[in-house]
Amino acid sequence: MRQTVHGRGVYPIRVAARLAHLDPQAARRWVEGYEYGYRGERRQSAPISYLAKARQAEGGLVLDFEQLLTLMLVKAFKDRGLGLPTIKRAAARAREVYGTPNPFVTKRFRSDGNHVFIDLETNAKGRERELINVLSDQREFREIVEPSLFRDLVFVGDEAGEWWPLGRDHTVVLAPARQFGAPIIAGKGIRTDVLAQAVAAEGGSDDGVKAVADWYDLTPAQVRDAVQFEGAWQAKQAA
Repeated sequence: MRQTVHGRGVYPIRVAARLAHLDPQAARRWVEGYEYGYRGERRQSAPISYLAKARQAEGGLVLDFEQLLTLMLVKAFKDRGLGLPTIKRAAARAREVYGTPNPFVTKRFRSDGNHVFIDLETNAKGRERELINVLSDQREFREIVEPSLFRDLVFVGDEAGEWWPLGRDHTVVLAPARQFGAPIIAGKGIRTDVLAQAVAAEGGSDDGVKAVADWYDLTPAQVRDAVQFEGAWQAKQAA
């Protein structure tokens, strides 16, 4: 059964972009669409379909958990060299094949999503055709989607239920039904930003880590996971 709205996670666009290691302006263009000039004309690039359903809230655009994951997978395809028009065609074709509004982050897409690109290959040209041909091979397709997202996803039925951004051998998890989808320590529910800020206030030393662990009834390893996670996104934002 699909989770209710309040259990889908809440990610303002800048937070979602930071989690996806993506420039906020690029994220906004994918969600809202954008205008561009072509031979003296103004043209409109439509948003990526499922991302276009991001809702407006006080303070701006807000994405849910599945939209955050979609943002990450689109970035993975872009990094590989696919253009947005091809990604949009793939999303439209996947909706037809799987009969779901957001097929990119379903278990079925993970297992056989290469067939979506097989269907697109005949209409592609040049470099795009070469890339689609690569993605049409199951092994190559898995090499792209596994490291970028799916390896660290836990599914509930066909839908994404949890994301473990440092890997499942660590303790940081995002789950849409807990703490509005914020990164937390698994089994404890304590937000990683709270822990990282507490360690920073204690000088960032090993003694500070141990002190924060004692305050929150955690192990030092759990606190270090929180610091590692938060530090990675802050470093990316500052770059």
